[in-house]
Amino acid sequence: MAGRGKFFELLDFPKFAYPTIVDMDAVQTSNNLRDRLGGKGFMSYGQIWPRMDHIVSGLATEAYIKSQFSAYGDDWKNASIQVVVSLLLKFFNGLARRDPLPPHPTRLLGFWFKPSIKGIWFVDGQAYAVLINARKGQRLFPEHIRFLARGVYELHCIDDPNDPIPLIIDVSEQEKGKGRVLKPYIVRPEQAIPFDEFEDAVRHFLKALELAGVALPPDPIDSVIDLFKKRP
Repeated sequence: MAGRGKFFELLDFPKFAYPTIVDMDAVQTSNNLRDRLGGKGFMSYGQIWPRMDHIVSGLATEAYIKSQFSAYGDDWKNASIQVVVSLLLKFFNGLARRDPLPPHPTRLLGFWFKPSIKGIWFVDGQAYAVLINARKGQRLFPEHIRFLARGVYELHCIDDPNDPIPLIIDVSEQEKGKGRVLKPYIVRPEQAIPFDEFEDAVRHFLKALELAGVALPPDPIDSVIDLFKKRP
């Protein structure tokens, strides 16, 4: 049955796209999505985001991190989340000011689409729209970063009077067993993938969601990105 109320976000596009985000096959991508629907779920990093102000401001001490990020019964899960927090704390170093965005997802074609960024950060007069990849096993490659940057720009920057620049922060594991690495990427619009390529990838992903029984088919539209700009 289409429209199962599942949650997805921009990071899921490169995660499930097959063979690649810029050369996606909707049928094969739908097979990856079906595997997710039948799985047990993933570790959530949701406990981090309501506490981002403490992290950005540099107020998250070691004691704070251990006390606030220990929600799981498994120590390894808590440790993984605590490493993410420590890396973000190191990156922001108390030098940024954050304007959070409403965390509410948007209902879209039978599924829920989460906001792509965790807020707008201001550093030395420049605004940045910040997407954070906290997933240990989802390393971001150059084509992923350029895709995500275009999505962030179109969804959160282009209409913002502060003229923010997409900032992608990847804290995944770059090599299996080597531990997480902090990799920030400032990507200006001209460095992101072209808009037409982005729209094409999004159309293929929506088709894959439809084939997987997750999404309803969209009405004919000129620009698919307009679907994602709806507000709850």
